[in-house]
Amino acid sequence: MTFPLSGLLRVRGVQERVAAEELSRASAARADAEAAEQSAVASLSEISDRIDDAATLLAMAAARAAGRSTLSDLQALVEMRRMSEGAASAAHVEARRELKGLERLETAHRVEAAREELATEQAALDEIATVRATRPTGSAA
Repeated sequence: MTFPLSGLLRVRGVQERVAAEELSRASAARADAEAAEQSAVASLSEISDRIDDAATLLAMAAARAAGRSTLSDLQALVEMRRMSEGAASAAHVEARRELKGLERLETAHRVEAAREELATEQAALDEIATVRATRPTGSAA
């Protein structure tokens, strides 16, 4: 006896794999954004504090302002990527939960089918034993 929800089980399996893939991509994107943020912090700290003239002061101020603006944008990007990763994680957990529920139903179905098969086999064996027990001794049949 086949599991009547086997088609749905396959669909849920595909949905779970897609959700896992999306979670993986979101995690990689978050890691990339965090790396870019760390790189921006490092480059800001490398701006020289040595000021020789007014032009250097203006250039340093402009570099710091641009760096802080970039860092602010990267921090916002990191936060967005973290939220995306959280949403992808929640979607994966939900897809996994739905898949596991169907897998438990399939397991219960298989156990019940095996139980029914054994009961049918036992009934047939009992019938054979009953027929043999009621047959007269020495009968050729």
